[in-house]
Amino acid sequence: MVLGIDIGGTNTEFAVVDSTKGIVHIEKIKTKSHTSFLNYIESFTEIVKELAKKFNISSVGIGAPNFDSGSNTFCPVNFNWPDVIPFNLEQHLEHEVSIPISIVNDANAIALAENRYGIGRKVNSFIVITLGTGLGTGIVINNHLFDGSYGYAGEFGHTKLENIDRVCNCGGIGCLETVVSANGIRRTIAEKLNLDSPNEAPDVRSIFEKAKNEDVLYKETLEYTFKVLGKKLSDIMHILTPEAVVFCGNISKSLEIYMPIIKKECERNLLNNLRGKTNYIVSDLIHKKVNLLGPASLAFNKN
Repeated sequence: MVLGIDIGGTNTEFAVVDSTKGIVHIEKIKTKSHTSFLNYIESFTEIVKELAKKFNISSVGIGAPNFDSGSNTFCPVNFNWPDVIPFNLEQHLEHEVSIPISIVNDANAIALAENRYGIGRKVNSFIVITLGTGLGTGIVINNHLFDGSYGYAGEFGHTKLENIDRVCNCGGIGCLETVVSANGIRRTIAEKLNLDSPNEAPDVRSIFEKAKNEDVLYKETLEYTFKVLGKKLSDIMHILTPEAVVFCGNISKSLEIYMPIIKKECERNLLNNLRGKTNYIVSDLIHKKVNLLGPASLAFNKN
């Protein structure tokens, strides 16, 4: 059995996964309830040690934000702890539990899950768009993850939009995820309602519900959001020509009604000979803990 771990901004989840039975045990801790990065790493390490011993874990796979495979460190700057520094989690854990540890960018972890358990069973090359608090992308070519020279390939959310001056969490200005993400949608609503802060806007679930009930302001906001996504998606399509685009993440659970907008806007901006050749789908794994199956896939690859 292997241990798959997803380090998220709200929760960190640990799943014991069997190669035939799938997920057999899950534990969870609140990520930001910890007072410091050091305190978090201590809690994280204790759980890994306990599960490794209890379930005779053969290897561990981790999906981590801001992972740099060049330096083999992750540095979750968006978690807002004052003591966050680039940290070699792989080296630290291998010292503590003496079993193989593998780490990958969190969006790439989801792409691995799709390759092993989802769309990868039907096609060879695809991209995964993860729509949640931010916007992440994983790239699979000929059923192999492409993560670039140092693990950052697929930072689609940080490509730039024209005439957008919103400051991103990364420090950049006009990043795609300042519009196309949960935070981005709330920022648009806050601007339309002249609110002092996006924190005053309804949560994204409520925004989708209001749009479903034909509230014009909220419906127009979501239509604008997904038109922007569709147009930018055409840039990736021209470069990678994937067989499929797979949407994951919490926002994707409500995406079916807006998929025609994304597809129409993307296809409209493609070269004629690229049109009609890509499937646009919401992941079949969206309700099956894809965030944990990805890191588990990474661990199985090490066995």
